[in-house]
Amino acid sequence: MSKLSFENFNDKAQIYAQTRASYSNNYLNIFCEQLSTMPDSCVADIAAGTGINTILISKFCRKIYAIEPNKDMLSECHRHCNGIKNIEFIEKTSEETELADECIDIITIAQAFQLLNQEKTKKECQRILKKTGKVILVWNSKESKNDFFYETEKVLLKFCPLYERSIHVIDFTQNSFPQFFSKTPTFYKFIDDGVHFLTKTEFIGRALCASYSLTKNDKEYNSYISALNDVYDKFAINNIVYAPLSTVVYVGEIKDGF
Repeated sequence: MSKLSFENFNDKAQIYAQTRASYSNNYLNIFCEQLSTMPDSCVADIAAGTGINTILISKFCRKIYAIEPNKDMLSECHRHCNGIKNIEFIEKTSEETELADECIDIITIAQAFQLLNQEKTKKECQRILKKTGKVILVWNSKESKNDFFYETEKVLLKFCPLYERSIHVIDFTQNSFPQFFSKTPTFYKFIDDGVHFLTKTEFIGRALCASYSLTKNDKEYNSYISALNDVYDKFAINNIVYAPLSTVVYVGEIKDGF
């Protein structure tokens, strides 16, 4: 069983906010399409992290709750979303949000669902969702069938004990999460969705902000950074490297009988 938890993001919030990719217009269109049938909508962004998804969707909602258990990440979310009046910040987990019963139209979980206790998260989501509410799961998913990915993964497998391919490189299909949704969700995958050429700073930053990454306190940290640099230098052309991402989205219901 993985030892990953929200505490694995301690001291990673700033670099996470600086280097993680945002979400594509394809995802945003899907989100807005769901809102079109839900006027005056209220959204819970669970595992909000530094607010990358929160700020993106906030302008389309009447109210959005940014729910995040990690203090550092939530502090960065505050900073990132500063001045946006319809966002409320809640330092809680996906298993205990402290929101009222049946108060939420849409729940979003961006990039984090595979790290959560899905059974307990489902129970809490069922409690806070309105009867016709929807859950939207979204990922920026690394395209894994290329030499740059393979060489990067060798470094992760060597240095990062928390890295697990089954968790961090999911082969997404429509039926990847049958125990979570009450019926088959609508599934979208947009291949190579957006501009994904990285500078070395961005590449190293995305590696360092991952939940499984080593930190400066780990004795292998310098060797880890050196190995990542070597991979980048091997594949970079004119000081950028192509690291394709695809957008994966699930839209579905989790309340039985609706």
